[in-house]
Amino acid sequence: MNYRLFAGIDVSKMKIDVVFFLIENPDEQFHGTFSNSEEGCTGMMAWIRELTGFSITEMLFCAEDTGLYTLPICTFFDGQGGNLWVENALRLKRSLGLKRGKSDKADAAEIASYGFLHRRKAVLFKLPSKTISELKHLLSCRKQLVKQQTALKNASGELEAFDGDSADFTLDIRKSLIKEYDKKIDMIEAELLRCVKADKVLEEQYRLVNSVYCIGPQTAMFIVVLTQGFSLFDDPRKFACYCGIAPFGNTSGTTLKGKPKVSHLANKRIKTLLTMCALNTIKKDNEFKRYYDRKIKEGKHHSSILNVLRNKLVSRAFAAVLKERPYKKDLGIAA
Repeated sequence: MNYRLFAGIDVSKMKIDVVFFLIENPDEQFHGTFSNSEEGCTGMMAWIRELTGFSITEMLFCAEDTGLYTLPICTFFDGQGGNLWVENALRLKRSLGLKRGKSDKADAAEIASYGFLHRRKAVLFKLPSKTISELKHLLSCRKQLVKQQTALKNASGELEAFDGDSADFTLDIRKSLIKEYDKKIDMIEAELLRCVKADKVLEEQYRLVNSVYCIGPQTAMFIVVLTQGFSLFDDPRKFACYCGIAPFGNTSGTTLKGKPKVSHLANKRIKTLLTMCALNTIKKDNEFKRYYDRKIKEGKHHSSILNVLRNKLVSRAFAAVLKERPYKKDLGIAA
């Protein structure tokens, strides 16, 4: 789209700093500060319209992804039909090069310039459905509870092994807390299933992904949520890249001729879950185990074979959903 105005938004907890310029004169920039709320966003648009007279559809806004702090502007632009690009914070930081000093105004100006320079690659933000947002919060809460419960279990195990007689009272407290965590985790898992079943499309996608051999309920839930119901990623290769399991070349000139490697830039949580799924595939005799054994005999490294299995699982999850048919375990393919 041919935008006439480019704006950068620096988001903080209480306020947003906005810098915009017109494509006819990029050197003349305008700066404003507003509250980080729906009222603040409304005031921002009124200010821009007063200065330019443009409609919201003629503008491209670019903002750094700061998690929950970006929610007010995302909700506002989704309701107004505006063009908002929420860019990855690390990608923005690395694109800006060397810089001296820092201010909210300067950051907003640099984000606006980034949006202008990379406008052809802009990915307009789409607000996830309410169900997807609920699932995200539930999965995040479950992860936190499991982490805290694991810490308590480890501490209890060490105390019992080395000084159990002197730590009876604290051990009882820890054990009661562990039981309470079990109850809360069960409650969250029940709520996760309730939310999924409330949306027929998500429920069917969850069922299809969960039908893939060795992809369990938690991993299936994460895949559905992270793909936003398979709307963010249109092929398994892109999702594999997001998960950090897609290998990339590692060569340069005539001196560097390394083997392809996966990138450390990844969603580590889903990568860990896929690794656990891949490890489960080679525990019993099946096509995955036979493939693993064959490659080991050929001298392939365990990690590289495991990464192939992770990619196979992702590909089959996408195939099952895109073909709208469950995975057939006996044939090892989507039916």
